[in-house]
Amino acid sequence: MDQVAVGVVSLAVLTLFLLSGTRIAFATALCGFLGLWILRGYQPAATLSATSVLGHLTNYNLLVLPLFIMMGFFAYYAGITRDLYWTARQWFGHLPGGLAIATIFGAAGFAAACGASTASAAVMGRVALPELKRYGYDDKVSTGCVAAGGTMATMIPPSVLMVVYGFIAEESIGALLLAGIIPGLLEAVSYVIMLLVRFRLNPALGPPIRGITWPDRLRSVRGVWGMLVLVVLVMGSIYTGIATPTEAAGIGALGALVLAVPRMRWRDFWAAMVETAQTSSLIFAIVAGVLIYVHFLGFTGMPGAIAKSIAVLDWTPTAVLIAILALYLVLGMFLDGIGMILLTVPIILPTIKHLGINPIVFGVLVVRMVEIGLITPPVGLNVYVLRGVARDVSMGDMFRGCGWFVFVDIINVAILVAFPKMILLIPETMIR
Repeated sequence: MDQVAVGVVSLAVLTLFLLSGTRIAFATALCGFLGLWILRGYQPAATLSATSVLGHLTNYNLLVLPLFIMMGFFAYYAGITRDLYWTARQWFGHLPGGLAIATIFGAAGFAAACGASTASAAVMGRVALPELKRYGYDDKVSTGCVAAGGTMATMIPPSVLMVVYGFIAEESIGALLLAGIIPGLLEAVSYVIMLLVRFRLNPALGPPIRGITWPDRLRSVRGVWGMLVLVVLVMGSIYTGIATPTEAAGIGALGALVLAVPRMRWRDFWAAMVETAQTSSLIFAIVAGVLIYVHFLGFTGMPGAIAKSIAVLDWTPTAVLIAILALYLVLGMFLDGIGMILLTVPIILPTIKHLGINPIVFGVLVVRMVEIGLITPPVGLNVYVLRGVARDVSMGDMFRGCGWFVFVDIINVAILVAFPKMILLIPETMIR
């Protein structure tokens, strides 16, 4: 059996492990180690597995992950989420479907402080769903807004998935974070336009809020100005080159803590630190397992073989890109985002580079497809998380409520594929 065949068999075995419910960190580490053992022998396999994990996980740039995660938890325990939602409610509540629109803008605001989609969905569910229920909004619309709004945390910086992609693809993390700004804003605005149209056509879905005055709106801004300054400071320091992404993440975590201190109790601080450690440990465990497997794939030569086989096809680069994105749409129904990126990018990226597609553009598109997977059955993680908050709404209604958002997402992906310069507009002006 040649080395490429060993790689193909390992993928099949890995798939069986994942379908059986084995944790992705353990499944990838085991398959990678056994593959290295077959190809290189036990002692080299053990040495390569240990050194590859140690060498990569001690990379200074990876410190950005726990720092951005910490920033998000501090923002949550400081009550910033509720302030953002309340401000959006005061400014947009008078529109048709105003509370649903406020939920989208509130989720977009919280996404600028939280890089994890499921965490964003859980938090916004606790904040927005009771208010939507109180005003009699349709359950499918309400849960769809929260689940889809939560996905914006994977695109709007600071995004954990962008950091993971940048690490595995060896691309600039700062450029990737900046590249997510315009697609993230496009996502939020397109969701709002869709909701405006739906509520104008069917006002029975939920009423606008009456009686909001301009003094009410102006007073609501007081609770979010600090967070706005913090986000501009973090992303501005990356854009201007004053700070690296890791240093900017440190600024963000410290700034969120300063904002939280007046409103956060000691037990809240402790909970934020524990949840940061738990979330970071989970991510690093997945990264460690996949690193061993990716190291093994490098010895098989399978990524290069796939790139060559696609290169001989009489397809345009755009057609190949669309086919790959369609594959991600299917994978997103079964795999979590971090695992999907870590497993597929090392295999697919050589093909992408060979076709002349910008890796940063590809990274944004992949993260966009991961977002869709978070709200599509059978394994839409955001919907499952939301189920724990809205127990009176069936899973079927939640997924149906997400259908309109998936439709808008696919249109957005088509726009980004057709106009990739939108993605690169901010990174290309970045001061390096």
